[in-house]
Amino acid sequence: MSRKSQSGFTLVEIAIVLVSVGLLLGAVLKGQELIFNSKVKATYNMARELSVAFAGYQDRYKQIPGDDPQATTRFPSADPAPVNGDGNGLVPYSSPCTAASQTGQGCQALYHLRLAGFLTGTGALALQSPFGLAIPGTASQFVTNSGGGTALVFLNGYGVTHKIMSAIDTAYDDGNPATGTVRCQTLTAYNMATPEGNIGSHCIIMM
Repeated sequence: MSRKSQSGFTLVEIAIVLVSVGLLLGAVLKGQELIFNSKVKATYNMARELSVAFAGYQDRYKQIPGDDPQATTRFPSADPAPVNGDGNGLVPYSSPCTAASQTGQGCQALYHLRLAGFLTGTGALALQSPFGLAIPGTASQFVTNSGGGTALVFLNGYGVTHKIMSAIDTAYDDGNPATGTVRCQTLTAYNMATPEGNIGSHCIIMM
């Protein structure tokens, strides 16, 4: 076979293929960025919705969900029965809520809100974040300062990455984990060298 009869790709054809591949990769990366940013926004909005539910419960019952000492009286037909709080104006952080452990005030806060119709979901089990992870770890907590009644959405290091928290902080606060309304205990800066690693310290979104 002579050289003249052999065929191959021209430089123009190769260039077209490379440009097409580049455009496809760019579209995929842009799509991933848009999906991530939408989840960041949804996570922040979930925190806002929890804060509104918290305030709604306080307005209706003049008590803090989870701390409510009359929960069993308010929801007598609930199964399982809710656990009363001590009415001291404080919902302390409790261990993660699981099917076998739902009695802590932080867990009961979710249950009280659900029984009152302010929140959807089952019992005192965890809320799932838009990133598909429970908050925090296996639960979502309300923590209030003594007497102040401030709703804090508590996040911890289980699956809550530096990349996620930094994005929330940058988009909706000051970008500094030590100040503002989005904070992470003991952190002065996000470790973006390992953005997918767990924060390993508690984080809060204050509303």
